[in-house]
Amino acid sequence: MNLELSEQQAMMQEAALRFFDRQEVVHAARTSRGAVDDSLWSQAAEMGFITMRAPEDRGGLNMGLMEAALICEAAGRGAAPLPIADGIAACALLGQLEGEAAAALIEQATSTPISLDAQDGCIHLSWQSDAIHATTPTGETLIIASGNAARQSFEAALTERTLLRSAWLVGAGTRAIEMAAAYATDRKQFDQPIGAFQGVAFPLADSITDLEGGRLLLWRTIWGVAQRQSEAGALAALTSWWTATTARAAVRRALRTFGGYGLSDEYDIHLYFLAIDRAALAEGDPEDRLVDAGDRLWAGATTALPDAGDPGVDMGFTPAEEAFAAEVRAFLETAFTPELRAAAAISTDGHLPELHRKLAAAGLAYPDWPREWGGQDRSPMEVTALGRVFEEFGISRIPIGCTNMGARMTMKFGSPELKAEVLPRLADGSALACLGFTEPASGSDMYAARTRAVRDGDDWVITGQKMFTTGAHISDYILMLARTDPDAPKHKGITIFFFPMNLPGIAVQPVDTLQDERTNITFYDDVRVPDRYRLGEINGGLKVMTAAMEIEHGGEGYHIYHHSLMRAAMEWAGSSDTTGKRPIDNSAVRARLARVRTHMEIADLMCRRVTWAIESGRLTRAIGPMAKMFTTEIYMEDAADLVALAALATLNRKTAALAKIEEAYRQSIGQTIYGGTSEVHRSIIAQHHLGLPRS
Repeated sequence: MNLELSEQQAMMQEAALRFFDRQEVVHAARTSRGAVDDSLWSQAAEMGFITMRAPEDRGGLNMGLMEAALICEAAGRGAAPLPIADGIAACALLGQLEGEAAAALIEQATSTPISLDAQDGCIHLSWQSDAIHATTPTGETLIIASGNAARQSFEAALTERTLLRSAWLVGAGTRAIEMAAAYATDRKQFDQPIGAFQGVAFPLADSITDLEGGRLLLWRTIWGVAQRQSEAGALAALTSWWTATTARAAVRRALRTFGGYGLSDEYDIHLYFLAIDRAALAEGDPEDRLVDAGDRLWAGATTALPDAGDPGVDMGFTPAEEAFAAEVRAFLETAFTPELRAAAAISTDGHLPELHRKLAAAGLAYPDWPREWGGQDRSPMEVTALGRVFEEFGISRIPIGCTNMGARMTMKFGSPELKAEVLPRLADGSALACLGFTEPASGSDMYAARTRAVRDGDDWVITGQKMFTTGAHISDYILMLARTDPDAPKHKGITIFFFPMNLPGIAVQPVDTLQDERTNITFYDDVRVPDRYRLGEINGGLKVMTAAMEIEHGGEGYHIYHHSLMRAAMEWAGSSDTTGKRPIDNSAVRARLARVRTHMEIADLMCRRVTWAIESGRLTRAIGPMAKMFTTEIYMEDAADLVALAALATLNRKTAALAKIEEAYRQSIGQTIYGGTSEVHRSIIAQHHLGLPRS
C-alpha cells in the first residue's frame, strides 16, 4: 500500500482546493438554487478541469481518473453548483470518439456545461437507438457515434461519472462535518462549547470516519479499475452506495449541530444539505447500488470500465508481501496437522503450544522482531499479510498479540538484564505474556488503577487485582500497570512492570464469557517483584503506555475477523437447501452480502492505512482510533445482520458456516470494548481530528 500522492497530483489538488475554496463559489451555490452556474463552469474550464481527461490533441491534459477524483473532491468541498463529474466523464468519452463532431463538442464544453443527464442549459450526451446522441441547449440533436464499441464507451463514461460523483460527495460531506466542528467549538451552551458534549461530538466523529473510509474505498476502486480487476465494476457500485449514504448522514448530523440556525438561509450548511442530496440521489435510490454490486459479484452481471491511467497510489500488497504470505501458507499446510486443526479455536483455550513453537523456530511467530531476538525484520505490512493467513487457518493470534506487546515494551524500555532474561524465552515460543491493565473500578480509564507497587529495597511489593486478564492461565509473564505514587495525578503516578506470573502471591481465577472465551481475574497479594522487571522510569508509565497503545489502537488484530465472517456467509449463501435453492440466487440476499463486503473492504483499508502510516512516518493521533472504532463497530453490525439474514438456522447452528456466523456475533461485541471502547476512540477522533474540545 502507498497512499502518497505524486508531486503532480499534489500540485493539482492544491490548485483545485484554492479554486473551489472561495467565497465566490459559495455565493454561486447560494444564488444558483440547484441550477448550473455558467460563469463558474467557464472558470473551471479555463483551469483545465473540465477537459482534463481528454487527449492533448483534443485540447485536454490526458490526466488519469485519480487526478479527476481529486478535482471533484475539491469541488465538493465548495458545494460547487456545476456538474463537474459529468463534464469530466463526458469530455473523456468524447476524446475517445473519432470524428469532428466529438472534437467540436469538447471545444464547446469549455464554455457550455455538458452532462450525461438532461439538465437545463447543458449539452446532453445520451445513449438511445444504439447510438450516442448529443442534444444542445437549443434542442438540436446529432449522432456522435454508434455500435457496440460506442455503447461500451458510453457505459464506461457512466461508471467514471459514478466514481467522480463519489469523490464530490466525500469532499462535500467532509467539509460539512468540518463546518459543524468549527461551529461546535465556538457555540457555547451551559457554560461550555457544545462540542464538548458527547452527544454532539460522537456523531461527527462517526461521520468523519465514514467519509475517510469512503475516500479510501474510492481510491481502492480507481486502483482496481486501473488494474482491470474483475471486481472493479462491483466496487464502483459499492463505492457509490457508501459515499451517497454516508455523505447524506454526515450533512444531516452537521446541520443539526447548528441547531435552529442550520435551518436558516443565513448559514451555508443548508447549501451543503441540498447539494449533497442532489448528488447522492442523482442516480436514484442508493440502495439500488447494492443490488447492482451483488449482481456483479455473484450473478454474472458486468459493466464497462473507463481507462483510469496510472493512479499513482497502490492499494494492494507488494509482491514481497504476497510472497511472504504464500511462504507462511505453505509452512502451515505442513505444520498445522489435522490433529492440531481439530484442537484450534479463536479463544486462548485454542492456543496450540506445539504449533507456536514450530512458528517460533521458523521465525514466523514474531516475524517483525529484530533478528537478534528471533525475528526476521519483516515489515509491518508483511505482518498484516501474515495475519490474514493465520485467520484463513483459524489460528488464534490473541496470545501472540499480548506477548508481542510485552516484548515490544521490553525491547524499548527494558534494561539489558531484563531483555536477556525474557526475550529469548518469548522468541523461541517457550513463554507467553498477558496484559494487566484493567481493574474492577478502572476499565477505559486505566490510569485510575488502584493496584499498588511499593518500593522495598531492590524490590517492589505489588498488591491489588486485575480484571479481564485474558491468557493469564497460559502466560509466563504479565505486562502490568501499577500505581507507585498515590499522591501524584493519576497519569503521573504510575509505573509499568513486566514480571513472571509464577511469583508467590499471584492467583488466577477463571471468568467465562458470552463468546465462549475464557478470561481471568488475577489477584496479587504482596507479590515481591525485583526492580529489574520495571520498564521505563519510576512514575513514567505514561510514556510506556503511550507506546503500547499505538499497537493496541491500530485495529490490526481486529479487521481480519471480517474476512472469516464473509467467508462463512458466502459458504452459507452458496449452499443448497433441501429443495435445491441457494440463498445467493436471491437478489435481496446478494444485496445484503454486498453491504457486508463494502464494510469489509473499508475496514481492511483503514487498518492497512494505519500500518502504512507507521511505516511512512505519517501516523497521526486519530488514524489508529478511526481504524479500531470503525472496524469493530462495523464487524458487530455485520455479524448481527448476517445472524438475522440466515435465521433461524444461525441460532440452531445447523452447519459449520452458520455456527461461525453466530459465534462471530457474540464475539464481535467484545471487540468494541477491548483495547479501549468505541466511545473512547470517538473522543480521540473528535478532539484530535476535528479539533473539538475535550469531552
